[in-house]
Amino acid sequence: MLSCLAAVSSCNLTESPKSSAGVSLVFGSETGLRSYCYSFYGILPNGSNAHHQDDILADYIAKTSFELYETGALTPDPQGSWDWTSIRNVNYFLDHNNYPAVPEEVRNNYSGIARFFRAWLYFNKLVTYGQVPWVGHVLNPGDPELTAPRDSRDVIIRHIIEDCDFAFQHIQADNSSNSGACLVNKWCALLLKSRICLFEASWRKYHAGTAFVFGCEISPDELFSLAADAASTVMQSGVFSLHTSTPYANGRGSYRDLFSSDAVPTDEVMLAIQNDATLSVGYANYFYNVQPTGKNSLTRPFVNTYLNRDGSFYSEVGADGKYKTFLEETTNRDLRLNQTIRAWDYTCKDAKGDMVRMTADYSYSLTGYHIIKYVVDDVACNVYGANGNDIPVMRYAEVLLNYAEAKAELGTLTNDDWKNTIGALRRRAGITGGSLDAKPTQVDNYLKTNFYPGINDPVILEIRRERTCELCLEGFRARDLKRWACGDLWRTAKWTGIFVPATDKPLDMNGDGIYDVYFDEAGLSTEYSAIAVKVTPPLSFIAAPGGGKILQDALSGRTWKNCMYLEPLSTVDITMNENLLPNNPEY
Repeated sequence: MLSCLAAVSSCNLTESPKSSAGVSLVFGSETGLRSYCYSFYGILPNGSNAHHQDDILADYIAKTSFELYETGALTPDPQGSWDWTSIRNVNYFLDHNNYPAVPEEVRNNYSGIARFFRAWLYFNKLVTYGQVPWVGHVLNPGDPELTAPRDSRDVIIRHIIEDCDFAFQHIQADNSSNSGACLVNKWCALLLKSRICLFEASWRKYHAGTAFVFGCEISPDELFSLAADAASTVMQSGVFSLHTSTPYANGRGSYRDLFSSDAVPTDEVMLAIQNDATLSVGYANYFYNVQPTGKNSLTRPFVNTYLNRDGSFYSEVGADGKYKTFLEETTNRDLRLNQTIRAWDYTCKDAKGDMVRMTADYSYSLTGYHIIKYVVDDVACNVYGANGNDIPVMRYAEVLLNYAEAKAELGTLTNDDWKNTIGALRRRAGITGGSLDAKPTQVDNYLKTNFYPGINDPVILEIRRERTCELCLEGFRARDLKRWACGDLWRTAKWTGIFVPATDKPLDMNGDGIYDVYFDEAGLSTEYSAIAVKVTPPLSFIAAPGGGKILQDALSGRTWKNCMYLEPLSTVDITMNENLLPNNPEY
C-alpha cells in the first residue's frame, strides 16, 4: 500500500497515476486514506528546525550570519521555481477521495485533514508571495489554470477560510483521542483560521494605502471578527487550558514543560512534533550549546521588555543610576525570561549526574543571553540528534493571544476578556500585580520607543509585548513584523547584550561565588584561561553610562526595503507563465 501511495503522490504537476488498481487500493479503505494523510505532515516543522523557526528576520535574535533575504539581495533572477508539489499532493487526495465503499463520514474526516493542510500551505504562499493562483484540483496538460493569472488576496483568503471551516466541521478527532498531540484535531483548524485571519486583518490595516493591499475588498474588521470568533469557539469548548501544574525552580516550570518534555502536556498543546532520541532527529541542544554556527542569542532590548514580577515595567538602570548586573536583571522578573535563557538560577545535569549551577556558555552566546527554551538540561544531550523532547506547533496560549489582539483591534476587548487572556498568561508567568484583571491605561515608553513608535494604545502595546514574550522563538516574529508593517525594526534593532562590570578580570555573573567568565581585551590570562573569552569582531563592547561595558554583536549587513514584505516571483516562473505579471512591488 505504501509503495502504491508513493507512486501516486510523487507525480509531477500534470502526471496521471499509472495504476488504477493502486489508486483503488489507497482510496478504497480507511486504512489507505489514513496512510495517505500521513504524507501531509511532512510540511510541518521537524526535529531539525522546529527549535529555531525564528532564524529569519527576528529582530530580537543576534546571529552569526545572514541569509540572502536578510541583506536585501533577493532578486527574481537567481530564484528557483516556486514549489507546488505539496499542494498538488493534497489536491490529488481530495480529487480521488470519493470511493463509495468508504462511508461518507469517514471520507469527510480525511478530506477535512487534507483541507487543513491545504489552508496551511496556501497561508505560507500568501505570506511569501501575496497574490498567487488558487488551484483547487489536480491540473492536467492543456488546463487553462496552467497559465492563469494570480488571484487576489480576497480570493485566496476566502478559500482558506472555507478549508478551515470544512476541516473543523468534519475532522472527527478531538484532544481526548490524540495521544501526544501528534495528529491534527478539529480544534487545530479553528486555531489555524484564527491565526490566518488575524494575519490578514493586520496586513490590510497596517499596509493600507500601499500596493500590498491593492484591490482588497474584505475589510480588516471583518477578518478581525472572524479571528476572534474562531478563537472564542476554542476557548468556550473547554477542551484546552493553560498548562500550570509545575512550580518554577532553576529554569524549569510549567512554561518550559511545553518545550523540554519528552511528551508535551496535552492540556495546552494542540499539535506537536514528536522527537525520538533513538532516531537522532532532534538536536536543539546541539544547535544552542555546541554547534559553532548556531549561537543564536536573545538581545538586550528584547530582554528589557519582560515585566517585573510585580507587573511593573522593567528598567535596566538601578536606583543608583548604574546598569543592573546579570544577577539583578534575571531576578524577580517574568518567569518566562528565566525559562527562555540561562539566568542566574539555571541548573543543568553535569557528566557526573549532578544538577549544578550554570551561566551562559560565552563560547556559544553572542550576547550572554543563552537560549534554553527547547533544550534538555543534561550535558549528555549536547550531541547531534540526542534530543527526545517534543516541540509544540500549535498551542492554546496562541488562541488566547489571537482573541485578545483581534478584540483589541476591533475596540471591543473588555476587562473580563483581558483577565481571561493576557491576565491568565501573566499569572502563569508568575506575575503578581499590574494589569492582570483590567486593561492597562499606561503606555510603556520603552516598548513604544524601541519597538512600536506608531502605537499609542496601551492595550495594543501590552498585547504585542505579551505575544512576543509568550511565543518567543516559535516562528511568529517575522510574520508579526510583516503584518504590523514593522519590517524596518529588523534593520534598526540593537543587538546588544549583557552588562559587563569589568573586562580583563574574572567575573561571577550569577552570584554563586564561582568565577564564570573573563572577558579578555588586553591579553589572555594564564590563571583564568579556562573561563577567558577573547572578544573579537563582530563582537565588541560599548561603554555603559556609570561605568562598565555592554556586550554587542556588531555583525554588519542588515538591510530592510519595503519590497521585502513579499518575495519576488522568479524569472523562471514568469517565463513559463507571463500572466503572473506584474511581479511584486519593486521587483
